[in-house]
Amino acid sequence: MEAPDYVQAFFYFYMYKKFIVILFSAFLGALFILSAWLKLFPIEPFEYQITGSTFFGWDASVFVARLVIGLEFCLGILLLFSYDLKKTIPAMIVLLAVFCVHLTYLWISRGNQVDCGCMGESISITPLQGILKNVVMIVMGVFIYKSDFQFELKIKQLYAYLFIVSTATVFIVNPVDLNYSRTYLNKPFEHFELNLNPVYNSHDTANIELPRMNVRNRKLILSFLSASCPHCKIAASKISVIKRRNPKIPFYFFINGDPKDIRKFLEKTETQDIPHSRLNGQEFVKAAGLNLPVIYYYDSGQVSKQVDYYTLEQDHIEKWLGQSKSK
Repeated sequence: MEAPDYVQAFFYFYMYKKFIVILFSAFLGALFILSAWLKLFPIEPFEYQITGSTFFGWDASVFVARLVIGLEFCLGILLLFSYDLKKTIPAMIVLLAVFCVHLTYLWISRGNQVDCGCMGESISITPLQGILKNVVMIVMGVFIYKSDFQFELKIKQLYAYLFIVSTATVFIVNPVDLNYSRTYLNKPFEHFELNLNPVYNSHDTANIELPRMNVRNRKLILSFLSASCPHCKIAASKISVIKRRNPKIPFYFFINGDPKDIRKFLEKTETQDIPHSRLNGQEFVKAAGLNLPVIYYYDSGQVSKQVDYYTLEQDHIEKWLGQSKSK
């Protein structure tokens, strides 16, 4: 006996709605997993974003970044399989609401031109775009929550187990080593002379821009960066955070690249206000070598220490400069 038309219509509607719910849930899950993965490699810009826009310090941000990424992986897996949506969706909405609050603060305090770091270094998103993305995800979550479909296993504390496994995996894949930079910084360093006179006296205007300040008789942090170097962008981003936390620290950039690329580099890393000049050709190589970035503790023609973005420490810089510890 054939079912009445209204029964068939209800059945098709139910199946269609179920398909939409599964599709939305899988999409949200994939988006969370993608966001976590892009933040993980490299993880340093996300750590610096946390340090520069929250109350967490340098050491704490290393752990907070990995916990957030682990939570995103956990929620992503649960959503991907439409697992226990009556609990998973509220957890997702709470997390996205927290993200929106943070992005709103970021928007107000630093403008809408900055990269919020929502999708790592691969995809640049402004705070406003990040807020809109999260709002759309919340709306999709509300639609899913109102449906009756969900998949659930009779395993107690599955959420906790999955979060622990996800977070532990993040720590294993991208481990924390707080002592690495401090061990390096405490090692004796053989000072050497860095003669910058050829840069200041050069007439090669095609490759060398006259420096905007005379650093030769100053004590500061001198960086040699390339506008096309991804590691240099990470270093500059960290310097940007250090400068916001302690504006008294003097920095200077010599940047290799075309003027257009240099402008983009400075905008991306929020270092437009740090004194800088373009330096290409052999003088750049003589001063910095080929392995970039190169960051010097520079004191009146002498290099006291050479570091990279891993070993660049705000506290150590302040002690070297004779400044009091920043708050």
